[in-house]
Amino acid sequence: MFGVLIYALLYNATPLTWNMVKRTEMETAFADLTEELGTVRFRDCSPMIDEFILANDCHVVFYKGEDYDPNRLPAAVPGSEYALRTRWDVKQLIDPDSEAEMSFAISEHVIFNQEKQNEYTVVCLWSQKGENVLWEALKKTLPLIIAIIVLVSLLCSFIYTLLFARPVQKLSGVSGKIAKMDFTAKSRLKRRDEIGDLGRDLDMLSSNLDETITKLNKRTEELEREMQRTNELEKQKDVFFAAASHELKTPITIAQGQVRGMLDGIEPYNDYETYLPKTLSTLKRMESLINEILTASRMQAGNVITVQEEELGNILRSGIEEIEELLVVKGITLETRIENDLFFEGNKDLISMAVGSLLSNAVLYSSDGSSVKISAEAENGEIITRIRNTDSHIDEEDLPHLFEAFYRTDSSRSRRSGGSGLGLYLGRLIIERHHGTVTIENDGPDVVAVINLPNST
Repeated sequence: MFGVLIYALLYNATPLTWNMVKRTEMETAFADLTEELGTVRFRDCSPMIDEFILANDCHVVFYKGEDYDPNRLPAAVPGSEYALRTRWDVKQLIDPDSEAEMSFAISEHVIFNQEKQNEYTVVCLWSQKGENVLWEALKKTLPLIIAIIVLVSLLCSFIYTLLFARPVQKLSGVSGKIAKMDFTAKSRLKRRDEIGDLGRDLDMLSSNLDETITKLNKRTEELEREMQRTNELEKQKDVFFAAASHELKTPITIAQGQVRGMLDGIEPYNDYETYLPKTLSTLKRMESLINEILTASRMQAGNVITVQEEELGNILRSGIEEIEELLVVKGITLETRIENDLFFEGNKDLISMAVGSLLSNAVLYSSDGSSVKISAEAENGEIITRIRNTDSHIDEEDLPHLFEAFYRTDSSRSRRSGGSGLGLYLGRLIIERHHGTVTIENDGPDVVAVINLPNST
């Protein structure tokens, strides 16, 4: 379309330009002719006139005197084959109704050399019809023009594709991938125009969305884990209270039966000296169990505990003193290796309860005549306490359940000898509230309990 417009513009504008150029050329050539005619005689000028007419595709007419009047009879040029001779010929060329679209006439006064009547007026007439040479030239150059237009169009298309279409297609591809939640695609355009700005904004949007969705996914995973943990705690709480109710029911039933028997005077409960201490012992065991349940409930609820800097060695030594009598009864040898200055931030009473539970379990579940080894040392910013039962073993199927509430590894043990079943469970809760860990494992022929607590020094 652009080429057609240029072609039409050339076709309409060029004739005027061509006419002006042609007139200038003719005026120059005619001036040279008249100057040369002044050097020859009139009867010898025919070769020059005919050559000029043929060379310039024009007409020449002579008039005697200084005036140019188309109604006058032209002067005959001796020997010329192309100079105009009649008024009719002249009138045909200058007729206003002529079909010529471009025409002009140039006249000049000439004085020939060595002539008596040597003054003449020379007139040059030129005309061109509508089907002028321009159209012929345009028709000849049309294939070239078409080829140039096609090449220019292809070049423009290539430039457009390179500068606009291809980057836009790339941006479209990137936006499509972003719509499909693929944020790895980037345009990476380095242009400095609006398309480059759009590409950089799209890349930034992709990165921000990727970062945001990654955070959301991470947060979702954390929430799912938290929900799972909460659900697990709820299940554990239900199991805990169900077991606690069952454990409390037994001493309450025993104490209630003993008191009722004594009130009713039923034998053998009428022997007050024997059964009153037994009832008191049952009630104390129930009180201890209730205190442990309350402590476990506070640990599970995450209540704030009072902490200060404590020394673990002293707590371990106090716990050992409490089990000394049991060690003597069972004939168990005790070996200790406890370092000094094992400071930590914590609650002395709670840690004493946790350590005491592990120590008492180590003695209760050791065979008579065996040995218990206790060590405590600072290592890599932690206080590591190990309680080793020699010649002991825990069934592998029991290991994962040791820290569950009311779980006993030996079903043959009575509740009296086996404890409440909350010791290890409560001990783990206390240690974890102090940002530590506790494990019990088989180590060859021995059983080892390991407590890790952060060292405050």
